[in-house]
Amino acid sequence: GWTTHLLSGYNDFYECSYSNENGLQFSPLLETQGNYTMDLYSQRVKSIMDAHDPETPLFLYLAVQTVHSSYWAPDKYYDCSSDDPRCTMQAMLNAGEDFINKTIAQFRDKGMWNNTLLVYHSDNGAPKSSAGYTSNGGLRGNKSELWEGGVRTVGFVYSASPSILRRRGKTDCYIHISDWYNTFVDVSGGWELYSNNTGFERPQALDSISQADYLLRGTNDTCPRT
Repeated sequence: GWTTHLLSGYNDFYECSYSNENGLQFSPLLETQGNYTMDLYSQRVKSIMDAHDPETPLFLYLAVQTVHSSYWAPDKYYDCSSDDPRCTMQAMLNAGEDFINKTIAQFRDKGMWNNTLLVYHSDNGAPKSSAGYTSNGGLRGNKSELWEGGVRTVGFVYSASPSILRRRGKTDCYIHISDWYNTFVDVSGGWELYSNNTGFERPQALDSISQADYLLRGTNDTCPRT
């Protein structure tokens, strides 16, 4: 696994706690209660980057909490009426964008940004909300459902280096979230190197298709997944 991680599911933004329908209460960050979690994530990224040798490769996975429930954002991120649910969502997006900007700044300060591949995407569609916080537009269904509204999401890939990301523009090809596993192994040196470094052999039944040749290197114009 992970060198460091925060364990839990969906946490309250200020209480830094997790509770589910069975009443389980898990508070791994009690000393940080009262702080907006996105600020805590940003501080953690800074501590990781400050201690990291820029000559050593780094895989940094960030499960950004915004725009997940519960629906909160600090006042500084509001530029409209806080009584409007969609305004709260926009404020949370502003908080997420601020977090990403700070993270990119950390990579630039380390001199690593020009040799970095950024993948940004959602994990699922928006949940059904009678309060008006969420919307899947014209797509049918919601989070936890197999309709497009539950499984079709947006995302993008970026690198400042053309040698890392040669293909630019929009694609209509299918890319499943599981494909990133094989793609990341591919672009980081392949399975032999990965196995030598981790001791983990490639599973025989791996439902993950590398998108590297199509999406990153641009050497294949055929959609890998159909």
